[in-house]
Amino acid sequence: MQLCCNLRKALLSVIILVHGTSLLSGQPPCNLIISGKVLDETGKPLPGATIWIKELNLGLVSTAEGTYSFTQLCPGTYSLEFKFLGFETQQRSVDLVKSEWVDIRLLTTNEILEEVVISDHREVVSKGNNFSTLSAKQLDEVKGRSLGETLQGVTGVNTIQTGPAIFKPVIHGVHSQRILILNNGIRQEGQQWGAEHAPEIDPFIATNLVVIKDAGAIKYGTDAIGGVVVVTPAELPADQPIGGDFHLIGNSNGRAGIVSGLLEGSILKSKGWGWRVQGTSKTSGDSHAADYNLSNTGFRELNYSASTGYHKENKGFEIFYSHFNTTIGILRGASTNSTEDLENAFEREPPQYTEDFTYAIDQPRQEVSHDLVKLNGHIRNGKNLFNLQYGFQYNNREEYDVRRGSLKEVPALGYKLFTQTLDFEWETTLRSGRSRSRGINGMWQDNNKIDGTQTIPFIPNFTNYSGGLFWIEKISTPRWDWDFGARYDYRYYEVAGFDFKNELYRSTLSFGNASAAAGATFKLNRTSSLTSNLGSTWRPPNVAELYSLGTHQSAAAIEYGLLLDETTNEVLDLNEVDFKLEQALKWVNTYRMESGPWQVELSGYLNYIYNYIYLKPRGVTQNTRGVFPYFRYSQTNASFLGADFMAHYTLTTALTVKTKISLLRAADETQEDYLIFIPSNRAEVSFRYQLDKVGSWKDFYVDLTGNYVARQNRAPRVIPIEDIIDAKEMGVDILAQDPRNFDFLPPPEAYFLLGANLGISKPIHNSLLHFRISIQNALNESYREYTNRMRYYADDLGRNVTIALKYSF
Repeated sequence: MQLCCNLRKALLSVIILVHGTSLLSGQPPCNLIISGKVLDETGKPLPGATIWIKELNLGLVSTAEGTYSFTQLCPGTYSLEFKFLGFETQQRSVDLVKSEWVDIRLLTTNEILEEVVISDHREVVSKGNNFSTLSAKQLDEVKGRSLGETLQGVTGVNTIQTGPAIFKPVIHGVHSQRILILNNGIRQEGQQWGAEHAPEIDPFIATNLVVIKDAGAIKYGTDAIGGVVVVTPAELPADQPIGGDFHLIGNSNGRAGIVSGLLEGSILKSKGWGWRVQGTSKTSGDSHAADYNLSNTGFRELNYSASTGYHKENKGFEIFYSHFNTTIGILRGASTNSTEDLENAFEREPPQYTEDFTYAIDQPRQEVSHDLVKLNGHIRNGKNLFNLQYGFQYNNREEYDVRRGSLKEVPALGYKLFTQTLDFEWETTLRSGRSRSRGINGMWQDNNKIDGTQTIPFIPNFTNYSGGLFWIEKISTPRWDWDFGARYDYRYYEVAGFDFKNELYRSTLSFGNASAAAGATFKLNRTSSLTSNLGSTWRPPNVAELYSLGTHQSAAAIEYGLLLDETTNEVLDLNEVDFKLEQALKWVNTYRMESGPWQVELSGYLNYIYNYIYLKPRGVTQNTRGVFPYFRYSQTNASFLGADFMAHYTLTTALTVKTKISLLRAADETQEDYLIFIPSNRAEVSFRYQLDKVGSWKDFYVDLTGNYVARQNRAPRVIPIEDIIDAKEMGVDILAQDPRNFDFLPPPEAYFLLGANLGISKPIHNSLLHFRISIQNALNESYREYTNRMRYYADDLGRNVTIALKYSF
């Protein structure tokens, strides 16, 4: 892992630049300049490249246009070193007699690297953050997967699933409302309260993904108790001809086809102007487990985006628009009409209603669209940088149940969510390696049910007014980097809905609290560092956690909120229940080392969440739409203790081995019990062989990966479904005597999956053709993932072979 060394050098460059400038001020007058531009091999600028003058121990980072400039230099000979993650380091000697302009083109390397990402001229990660990154090269090797699947490549990140097509990221054991996702700088806002509501983001727009694993990213607001996922597109081109890429991907499992294309360029007659258009189409039929078809699990997706912007050294603005649209089938075997059906569904294999493969998507299914508009502007005035950003989002979600007659094509659940955000940030570079950032965030949301569903709304209509202020201080010394931050947030809800009697109720709710974080990175020596971050954060409850009422078909469950009386299901006021704000204290420590052939990263963390809100299994219940497992939102104190380990060892110049291990122990501290749907321990080992050139071909690689996932032995007790049904028929509350958590089935057994990847590229004039073939679950193992909500009904995916072509020009 090159991140350890390269990140330290990149950050050290900034530190030394600040100190080096003050040292130069005491020298005789020198006014020569070395400036230029850092480009890739196609002529595109490389923002964020590190340029180092060895003789002066002086460094800086290239701008968004790839430019750099060393000023106040004395005559002499200087050795310049140019570095950029994913590219080969180059040296250039300059005999400085007069000011010189030095352009450099860096060649790509096959090394899998991690990088710090700068988007919209704002810092995404701080030096005191614990974070990991998937670079453009890593993303290229998994193109075609969803955002949640893609993020599984990051140590410490898992997923919670609902069948083969719905994945949500899980960071250190928590997900959904506790993970904040930034989509091109805008906090993603949809109906993310559902574990089966996947992020409405096309990963094809991203050139890298950053995962901040601690609570230190307080500048982004509440809902970051578990961490932050940053989806970052490339900077718009500022001075280049038209270029782009085209992807064609096929998957054997689901007989899926994916087409994606990107076209970008600059307006050459108007320097600084850039533009980009992008689109993706996906179609998949039923997925297949190792031994049977998974009926009604196909999906369709159509996404597109466009952006344009103007960027100069001291100012710029950008306009971005994206549209995401998907239709996702839900396993037909998860729908039941009677207690006998439900009992059979838990025991039967293959699932009920299993039919032959088809591309048709019937009920139950989701239809979701999401539109996002972003307006961003920045201006630099001396040591001050001002950023202003506006975001508008429209999310339309419809969920179709198994209904008869005229209601078959009428959604049982439908919502329209409008979100507007406004963010202002003021960054100041101070003396002595210090910087300061302060800002304000505002959000307005309006959620309304879609009329005509002929069902009681699952969640009520609401309007959400939210605002926050933050202040962050950063201090850098030759051995230490410090980050301190604090913020205050306030949220106000206006709620209107219908209870189980179909009677109107109205409520107003308000929540406010403060967050704080402190982080530090200590450079132990030239090859290793230690990062520690301690943060106290909170989040207001989501409306769904308070007012959920009835059947949630996509989850194959019936759910009730915290404000519904446990006996009568009447809607209560907040002061009538023992509700407390969810507050987390998270401590993350990371050791990084790069020495010789070794690259090592070891992280340990403890996240203690007071008043943790979770869906607690309560039994089985029935309504007019069927019989389903029954869950109720509850609160407890919970702890998440874990460790992530990654080691990368270079055996030869061509052969490397990489190991990743994630361990997690979660507990219900209040009841001295375990929590449900917590990722189990897992390990991954991969061997990779790569060559820069093979004849006229380049970038050849082949790797073999083994993934072991342990059985979740720290799971709640099991109450068999037949016992729950018997207790219900006798009118017995199974939790009356023992209120501990339980599950309907025991955790699945451990499993081991084998995978392989092969890729190679062929230069064609000024373009590049890349071929990739990969195989997942190569041995076609039958298994069930503990965090898959559909594990009650069916196995996970069987073997999948992917063939992909990418043409870049």
